[in-house]
Amino acid sequence: MVKVQAREADAFSRQPPAGIAAVLLYGPDNGLVRERADAIAAAVVPDLADPFRVTELRPEDAAGNPGLLIDEVLAISLTGGRRVVRIKGATDKLVDAVAGLLEERRGDAMVVVEAGELPARSKLRSAFEKAPHAAALACYRDEKRDLPGIIAEELDSHDVRADRAASAMLVSYLGSDRLLTRNELAKLALYVGPGGEATVADVEAVVADSSFLSRDRIAHAVAAGNLEDLDRSLERALAERESPIGLIGAVRRHLTRLHLYVGLGANADALKAMHLDERRNFMIVGPLKKHARRWTGDLLDRALERLVEAEIQCKSTGMPADTICRRAFFELAYAARRTRR
Repeated sequence: MVKVQAREADAFSRQPPAGIAAVLLYGPDNGLVRERADAIAAAVVPDLADPFRVTELRPEDAAGNPGLLIDEVLAISLTGGRRVVRIKGATDKLVDAVAGLLEERRGDAMVVVEAGELPARSKLRSAFEKAPHAAALACYRDEKRDLPGIIAEELDSHDVRADRAASAMLVSYLGSDRLLTRNELAKLALYVGPGGEATVADVEAVVADSSFLSRDRIAHAVAAGNLEDLDRSLERALAERESPIGLIGAVRRHLTRLHLYVGLGANADALKAMHLDERRNFMIVGPLKKHARRWTGDLLDRALERLVEAEIQCKSTGMPADTICRRAFFELAYAARRTRR
């Protein structure tokens, strides 16, 4: 029975214990799920493109035919060495297919299963957590306190540094998805060049103009009542296939933080209570101060209720999620536009 703690997850992924034959990776950070899944697979098979040693099954195929997964696990590589069997996009529907593998270890293949967010009551998650030769790794979004190390590590791998102000701006911008974070930092490193030092101007030129930041721009446009910027940013995000539910979540996170700031008095003491330093977290503090002039606690209560309602509609009504998302955002932006304290 292995439930890997967050602080041990990266080390576990680089070198899975010898007794582990199946790993479930799940959580809201899809990029981190993929990064750790790749690391676990690479610890067994260095070349993940090797068709003789790496097999990927669709979750619906494995769930519909449990014998298929068993056959792949027991298969022997024509070129020798351990094999990896990967399943991406898994849900609780897969639990019956993996039950036999988790109850009794078969063969020497490593089974790597990737999933999105799974609640504590998830049958799939519970099955992996209880199996003696399996493990479950939760992949949550990077905390702000962890981001400076991740940023420095990635930039250093490209022989690039970031000055203090640029690092603070990157911490404010990045973190919702590990893979996207690394991709944005790689773009910045390419822009600056080996041996260079990234500045605020470089971050603004490369990262701040990225669609990666569209969620923050949309959240700020809603909170500011900026209809023009909301329309432009939302259209771009949806055209680039951003998830409407993900966008709703981003706006909800910003308004939740704003609600806390307003509730604490919208002053320096509020920032201190929220552990926000005005100099280091200026990309967060600036919008909070600006938006607090437009919102009251009661109005934020109603706004957050509206976002919850929109998310439920996206998941249950069958109506186009894009339309639901757009309607909710513009309702809130109009409310913010009419209100200024």
